[in-house]
Amino acid sequence: MSIDSRAPEESLPGSSRQRFYGALLALGAAALLTRTLVLLSEGAVGFFVPWVSGLLFLEMGMDALALVVALRWWATGRPTAGSVALRWAVAVVGVHALRVAIFVLGRTGPWIDFDVRPEARADHGARWTWPDVYLAATLTVLAVAATWVIWRHRRQRPGWEGGRPTS
Repeated sequence: MSIDSRAPEESLPGSSRQRFYGALLALGAAALLTRTLVLLSEGAVGFFVPWVSGLLFLEMGMDALALVVALRWWATGRPTAGSVALRWAVAVVGVHALRVAIFVLGRTGPWIDFDVRPEARADHGARWTWPDVYLAATLTVLAVAATWVIWRHRRQRPGWEGGRPTS
């Protein structure tokens, strides 16, 4: 018998569910971070205008922090760690949605290639395809919708106030 009479954290109700949610969030953050790193490795800084490149770096940093806090949630299984991780996820989804909206608007108009440096516009069409545009837009709309549903669900749960556990 241990000196600490509390049950191990793993045996607490909901802990495995919390860990599962943390793992899902970490998977999503890792996917976004990977995609951002791929864009950077393909030279996005050289063909995007500076403010779009800055937004890409901002998203990369936020993706990395979201991954860290999601892994913390997965490791601890605590609802309070989940609250922090979900707040970061909302921020990342917002920044990512903004960046994808810029990408989609830059391909469809009314300002074609406004996000691309003038000297890079001639070969920029070879860097993307229409399925890329549709996929990015669809997945981002789904991520925003899922974020909104989860936020509404957590705010309406008993024992939670403002997205945080009350106990």
